[in-house]
Amino acid sequence: MTDKALIHRPITQPTDILNQLQSGQLLRVYGSRGNALIIVHRHHAELAGPGAAVGSVFDLDCCRVVPIGKISIIYPESATKRQQAYLLRQRWIRFTQKPMETYVPLKRGKRLLILLHKYFTPQLIDSLSDEVLAQLVGVLPTTIGIVRQSSRSGLLNKCGSYTREVF
Repeated sequence: MTDKALIHRPITQPTDILNQLQSGQLLRVYGSRGNALIIVHRHHAELAGPGAAVGSVFDLDCCRVVPIGKISIIYPESATKRQQAYLLRQRWIRFTQKPMETYVPLKRGKRLLILLHKYFTPQLIDSLSDEVLAQLVGVLPTTIGIVRQSSRSGLLNKCGSYTREVF
């Protein structure tokens, strides 16, 4: 394969994105702040935001993608863009690892929702299924459902000051 990828235009459809990720080609997420891609693997899910590397060996085994907001994937044209994409993928992994610093599932679910609400609009977070969110932090979907119920009654804000910006 040459330096120029087979992708000449941004790919925006989830099925097309999934096919490209499974092809093994290195790509990056193209979009603006507040948009991202959830890459669902068999036993976990990962969040990749604007600029992050996707595809390649990272996502050969992915089985589903869930776009958050308006994103697409593009080919990083230069070595510098590829290196930056790898670094951003690492940052996104650290971003989602922050809630997993506790072993208590309800706290992990709360911390995930707090982080997501700081980065995405509430409408985007509400549109995501409990199953996908649960896979991001390794809890049961019912745990996310319980956390969402408690957030509607105002309990979510009690642990909202623990985090700092990663980006």
